[in-house]
Amino acid sequence: MPNLIYVNEAAAITWKSSGGTAAFTPTSLASAAGRQGAYYDLTTAARALSYAWRGWIKPGGTRVVGEVVQIYLATGDGTIYDNDDGTGDIAVSSVDKLRNIQQIGSIVIDENAAVPMSASGFVDLPQRYVAPFFWNATANALSSTAGDFGFSLTPVPLEIQ
Repeated sequence: MPNLIYVNEAAAITWKSSGGTAAFTPTSLASAAGRQGAYYDLTTAARALSYAWRGWIKPGGTRVVGEVVQIYLATGDGTIYDNDDGTGDIAVSSVDKLRNIQQIGSIVIDENAAVPMSASGFVDLPQRYVAPFFWNATANALSSTAGDFGFSLTPVPLEIQ
């Protein structure tokens, strides 16, 4: 009889303004502006290929239902990265810098309230280095509170039982 294969989640890698695994500060992100989190080294050792991702924001004082904050994930090999703005927690220099980065989702403003909003999904990451990007495609700035934003990747390796 064949063995069953289960998902065995590992500890999440988090990007936050403080207390995370890597730095990411999209605080007060203006309309038509983006922020890149610091690149994180997933290592060359054996690791999961698939990851569950989650991004979260809090909109600012003015909100329009249906507008979006786009979520991107950039990768690199330690020498060449998908974006040349830098490898740390930094502002995205232009919307054009997102052209070679994979958009993995969007957080849709789903109510006219300043409450946390999130989106999630799955992504395969065979590359060694990874960084999240948020692009504020709404007409308004996001929250000015640092703890209102973040991104996480949770490794989901398969395990034979």
